[in-house]
Amino acid sequence: MIKIRKAIANDVYEIRKVQKETWFKTYPNAKEGIAIGDIEEKFKKDETPEGKKKIEEQKKYYEDRKYQVLIAEENNKIIGFCTAGKEKENNRIRAIYVLPNYQGKGVGRLLIEKAFNWLGTDKDILVNVARYNKQAIDFYKAAGFMATGRCGVFDEGAKLPSGKLIPEIEMVKKASS
Repeated sequence: MIKIRKAIANDVYEIRKVQKETWFKTYPNAKEGIAIGDIEEKFKKDETPEGKKKIEEQKKYYEDRKYQVLIAEENNKIIGFCTAGKEKENNRIRAIYVLPNYQGKGVGRLLIEKAFNWLGTDKDILVNVARYNKQAIDFYKAAGFMATGRCGVFDEGAKLPSGKLIPEIEMVKKASS
C-alpha cells in the first residue's frame, strides 16, 4: 500500500536517491545531446564533503512554510517525492520524481493531488518540464496543466555541470475563479 506523507529533514538522502535514479531514466536524450555522462557528472559530487553539505542544505526546505516536500512510501521505502512552493505571484510544483518501476501506477497522481490540496486554488500553479519528456508533459496535462508557450531554461536544476542545458517548457494550471 502506498502512503503519502510530509517529508522530514532526515528523508533528504533517500529523496536524493530517488531523484538520481529517475534522472538517469528521464534526461539522457541523443537529440538534445545530453548523455548518461552528463547526468553522472551532476550526481558525482554527492559523495564528496562539498556534495554532502549541499544535500544537507536542502533540509532547510523541510522547515520553510513556503515549501512542502511530500513523499510516497511503500513498505517504508521512499518511491517518489513532490516539492511544491508558494510564491508571491503564483504557486509552483518544483519537482515530482517517481522511481521508474513505480511510474504509471498512480504514485505521481497521489503526490500531485496532495500538493494541490496544500497549494490551494487561488493562484496559478506553474511547473517546468523538459520539453522532450512526453511522459511528464502528458502527466501534467492530465492533472489540468497546459503549456504557456514559454520555453527555455528556467531553473538551476536544468543546467548540467558539463555546460549542457535541459530545455524546458513552462506549464500552468490556472487558478479557480
